[in-house]
Amino acid sequence: MKISNRVKRNISCALTILGCVIIVAQTVTPIMNKAMTRQDWLNIIGALVITYCAFDNFKIYRKRVRDGIIFGSKPA
Repeated sequence: MKISNRVKRNISCALTILGCVIIVAQTVTPIMNKAMTRQDWLNIIGALVITYCAFDNFKIYRKRVRDGIIFGSKPA
């Protein structure tokens, strides 16, 4: 069963939005507690990396959908 690039684009978009929400939550919580520990910084950096990967995938699939490539990476 093949999954279309449009579905992959939508999933990547949802993961990017979720990652942004997680970054905000990971940043606001320690500020409210008035203490930023090393673990808090690692959590924020990890969330940034994962969100960047999801956004990069979103850009790739968005370009494929705009180019009319429904499945795979090359035009049929």
